[in-house]
Amino acid sequence: MKKFFVMTIAILAPVALFAQEYYHLPDNRRISSQFISIPATILAMYLVGAFILHIIRTALDHRLRSKLVDKGVTDKVAEQFLQPVNRDLRAQALKWCLMLAGTGIGLTAVYYTLPLDIHSLAIMAFSTALSYLAYFLYLKYNGQP
Repeated sequence: MKKFFVMTIAILAPVALFAQEYYHLPDNRRISSQFISIPATILAMYLVGAFILHIIRTALDHRLRSKLVDKGVTDKVAEQFLQPVNRDLRAQALKWCLMLAGTGIGLTAVYYTLPLDIHSLAIMAFSTALSYLAYFLYLKYNGQP
């Protein structure tokens, strides 16, 4: 019985492993499900990681604040010490504008170079990298660190 089970799995495994699921777009083109599942998985991992980091940061800030109060530092000074750094809102807005514009340009280039394949990922990687480069050059020429 074991041999039959092992042989059945050995014969059917390649069929199951090479089975690909496709999504049909409105214009009857097919897109591999990997183009949907991989970015969704990366997004979920990012959100979970950001949540865990936020919880850890909050707990450590609370610990540091309580130790500062135990040492005799006033609450007002401890709050000023632990306040988040004020960021330049204009630079942050420009960064997101450049990132979204680069992503939009990359998606437009991908649309005009169909079918979707590995070159689509390369186009998106280069457009994102160029967006970061534009933001870096903006910071460099405006004297910000």
